Amino acid sequence: MDAMPITILKMAVLVILLCVSTLCIAGKPPVVEKLDELTGVTITHSRTPLVMSPDSLYRRNQEKDYIEIGAIEVNRMGKLKYFLWLGISDLELLQRSELRPAEYESIVLLLDGQPLQLDLAGWTQAAIGAGEPVYKKFYRDSVDAYYAVTLQQIQQLARANGVKVRTTGAEPKEFIPWFKAVQAKNDLAGFVSTVAQ
Repeated sequence: MDAMPITILKMAVLVILLCVSTLCIAGKPPVVEKLDELTGVTITHSRTPLVMSPDSLYRRNQEKDYIEIGAIEVNRMGKLKYFLWLGISDLELLQRSELRPAEYESIVLLLDGQPLQLDLAGWTQAAIGAGEPVYKKFYRDSVDAYYAVTLQQIQQLARANGVKVRTTGAEPKEFIPWFKAVQAKNDLAGFVSTVAQ
């Protein structure tokens, strides 16, 4: 067999493999939409929640506090409601086995330095009318919290260059973006673009 056709064939296979691997990496849409079969509502959410921690340092094998933030739209027969979900992995709370931590009943988002206070809608997905969890948590024993917001507030979050979360209580904690912040920001922008249409 001639060497030229084999080289062309190898190059063609390589190009196909590169295209397939690129599609696998970039193929996931930034927004997920699903019908909640238990309650009949349509849930739309950004694919990647924003993971936040008290600092941006990575320390191998060292435990630290995390919270995850994800945007949610709940559509019940055309009636739209918006929520922010927090997955709370606060080591102190987990040690106390506290499922309804008072420090998170009200939180403050600092968006480019401007405070936005959010009050708790509920500790379970039932608070938003869902029959099952919307986001998969970073840690299985994280505490869920849901906060009612407006689409405009989610748009503010998506546009903000600086985002912090501050808990309330006697000793408030502050969280800053920590992991996959660019991807989470892009997915949130995709969410806003999708639901604002």
